[in-house]
Amino acid sequence: MIELVLLTLLIGAALATAAVVGVLLFLVKIALWTVLLPLRLVLKLIWLPVGLTLGAVGLLLGTIAIPLLVVMIGGVLLAGLVAAIVALLLPLIPFVLLGLLIWSLMRRRPAVA
Repeated sequence: MIELVLLTLLIGAALATAAVVGVLLFLVKIALWTVLLPLRLVLKLIWLPVGLTLGAVGLLLGTIAIPLLVVMIGGVLLAGLVAAIVALLLPLIPFVLLGLLIWSLMRRRPAVA
């Protein structure tokens, strides 16, 4: 039973140590965040024109690329439609040939004058 009490005390000491370390790291984070805030603001202001320029370039390239992609996707869909129609009609070829053979044998020939 004494082992469980000692284990509980050991776990409590570990949690207390973790809490103290956590508070210290939180204080260091607040100090660094406060000290580096002006630098972060300056870097964001410097990045603003760069980001706007890259956004404008992306918009321009997207304006050029999207119609080309739409045309290519339409071509692929058209080719797929043609392939599907051919794939559906291909098994009918023997029956069509058989029908033409029967028609050619059974048709009435014109009377010879």
